[in-house]
Amino acid sequence: MGATVVSGLSSANWAKAKPADYKGQDLDKALKSYEALAGKGISIPSNLIPKIPKPCIAEIDSCITGLESAVTELQKGLAILRQTLAALQAVQGAAGKASADLRKLAKGKESDKNAYENAASAAESIGGAAENALKSIR
Repeated sequence: MGATVVSGLSSANWAKAKPADYKGQDLDKALKSYEALAGKGISIPSNLIPKIPKPCIAEIDSCITGLESAVTELQKGLAILRQTLAALQAVQGAAGKASADLRKLAKGKESDKNAYENAASAAESIGGAAENALKSIR
């Protein structure tokens, strides 16, 4: 199991899509935060949980130690997933805000209307990608 950077969730792609004079930085920051977490990834080895012990003290002690270690590793992974969840929710919120801002700006700029509409659509796509990524980690 691994968390990976979804191609639509890229600060570089957003930087290419947004108009040069758009001053909003929330989506840029949210995407960079997500990218840092998504790069960590999580893997759960198939042998994480120890085998069932025989009914003897040494094996049960060993099993308990292995289980405690497994719980610690799972808690670390869970912490990363929770941080990733929060980052994706921030991306979703920032994408919605950026899209709304850009659509408002498009109404007042006839010459740049298409650029603002395209950027708003890109922000909406980023929000959708964040929503899909959220589904995979919930």
